[in-house]
Amino acid sequence: MRKTILLISFVAFVMIANAQKGSWYIGGLAGYGASSDKLDSSGVKTVKSNWDVNPEFGTFLTNSVQLGFVTGLSGSSGKIGDKKDYKSISFSPTLYVRYFFKITESFSAFTGLYLNYYSGTDKYYSYSTGSEVETKGTHSGFGTRIGIGVAYAFSPRFTAVGQYGLAGFSSIGYKDNDGKKTNTVSAFDFGVNTVGTGSVFNIGLYYTFLK
Repeated sequence: MRKTILLISFVAFVMIANAQKGSWYIGGLAGYGASSDKLDSSGVKTVKSNWDVNPEFGTFLTNSVQLGFVTGLSGSSGKIGDKKDYKSISFSPTLYVRYFFKITESFSAFTGLYLNYYSGTDKYYSYSTGSEVETKGTHSGFGTRIGIGVAYAFSPRFTAVGQYGLAGFSSIGYKDNDGKKTNTVSAFDFGVNTVGTGSVFNIGLYYTFLK
């Protein structure tokens, strides 16, 4: 049975509800997650982990339309017992547009369209010869998703934001170390990961440089 033993995600420095046209913001998200499975028959434990670092910046094109960019960097790894299973690192820049609906002076809702590119390296480990054998590969592709969320302004500069990944599509191709394509993974999902931390819903704190 899989057990989540640690999941941390936080966002710092960005803005939202009381923004004006021409306002700029910076920000970022970092997250870490880990889980383990233990087979009762053998007692062997499988451990998986993932992490994300996502610097973010953008501007308001109008008082309601936000244009932003996320420079995403993430990684994952797995172990079976005391032996390595795999390790992957990905670069995934994301461009997004959000439209805000002001409900009260401090509270807003929004919907967003996100476009992202994937590129990274993969390592797989085997032990058929008794010693560790490392196999390398690469992956690249693209994705798009639709998200919704809410924002509450504590002050003109600080705002709490909750984001939910409503639906998304991705297609990622994998190549071996010689550059030969091995397979392509395409997926269409509801309730998709909003920022790469493994969580469909994320809450963050945003900061803005007022115009």
